[in-house]
Amino acid sequence: MEVTNEMPEENAGLTQGDLAIAAFALAETFNAYLARYEQEDYGELSKDQMESSMGSLRLAFTKFDAILQAMNPEQQEVQ
Repeated sequence: MEVTNEMPEENAGLTQGDLAIAAFALAETFNAYLARYEQEDYGELSKDQMESSMGSLRLAFTKFDAILQAMNPEQQEVQ
């Protein structure tokens, strides 16, 4: 799959914006899990399952973030 920086309306490929949205969604999901975890509300999961899910979410977010940073090395130098 080709990753581009073109406007999503003009391109059927995966864009940097798509990756940013995915990373944001993962971060928001992790934050929702964290809020419930801190309240000891694990829903239908056990505490271990909740911790495992949170770890997976954190790892996936880190991967998306690393891809975005690798695609935009010039932005890292500006910060």
